[in-house]
Amino acid sequence: MNHKKGAMKPFDKADYPALLEFVPAYLHQDFGEEYGSAAEAARAFLADASGAEILQVKEEWQRLHQVLGDRSLGEWQAALRQLGGAWQPQSVQEVQSVSEILLRAEA
Repeated sequence: MNHKKGAMKPFDKADYPALLEFVPAYLHQDFGEEYGSAAEAARAFLADASGAEILQVKEEWQRLHQVLGDRSLGEWQAALRQLGGAWQPQSVQEVQSVSEILLRAEA
């Protein structure tokens, strides 16, 4: 699929199989009670996951960030719902905190 330079890439959850596992497993409706925050849920994933799982989630999160990076918080929230999560970030900083944890992770 060719995209014109500068055109927004569409979000398709099928492009993110690892996130379709990570998001509902760690950012589910009880993540706040279980982990305290989305950032802590991301840290829990890193402690639980294999190196290959970490690399796949990291790569897909990076692609998701490229697709949604400049879009509204509402679009981030919609994408996370489509990926099976209950986390609805209330600020771009919340998304950024999870991004920093996942993207700095060593597999």
